[in-house]
Amino acid sequence: MCVNQSYVWYVGYGSNLCKERFLCYICGGKFKWGGKETKRCKDKTLPKANKPLQIPHSLYFGKNSTSWRNGGVAFISPEHEPDKNNWTMGRMWEITCEQYEHVKVQEGKSWYNQEIYLGEDDGVPIHTITNKKIVTSYNKPSEEYIKTIALGLKETDNWPSNKILRYLSTKAGVKGQINRDDLIKIIRSVTSSNTSLKTY
Repeated sequence: MCVNQSYVWYVGYGSNLCKERFLCYICGGKFKWGGKETKRCKDKTLPKANKPLQIPHSLYFGKNSTSWRNGGVAFISPEHEPDKNNWTMGRMWEITCEQYEHVKVQEGKSWYNQEIYLGEDDGVPIHTITNKKIVTSYNKPSEEYIKTIALGLKETDNWPSNKILRYLSTKAGVKGQINRDDLIKIIRSVTSSNTSLKTY
């Protein structure tokens, strides 16, 4: 929680890895590949900074999102993941506490109802959100959702397509649900602007 703080690091690990998608939560609007129409934040100031972060929780895809062609969306396990090979790549966005509360509301508190504290960075607390229980109804993400994550990973830490393939192909909801050739084709269809680690 934002107690005695004006800023917080919010960590996205699904579609919010992607800059253009995440900024819809701040500026309002609808992302080109999917997701709901979002309300703009009262404070439309762009994030102060962003950077990659390995989240010590495992990634999976579940639920059924009508705004993403009835595909699954990203969640992380609420419990700590002891195996570093199964950690999740996230992107930290330094935003105001007011903006963070706005993002949580836009994400939907019925699906993302568990806040996870991930420490601090230069005295600024780091938080992410997920479901308080493992959503066992795994569901494969849509092509558009995968493209959004792939673009986000390329922006965040300049991941090459083959690394993204190895990363996503092991995740529940993707493993055994999406053909490997189809998955790499989707991933290679997006390119990064390589502006990921710049401040705004």
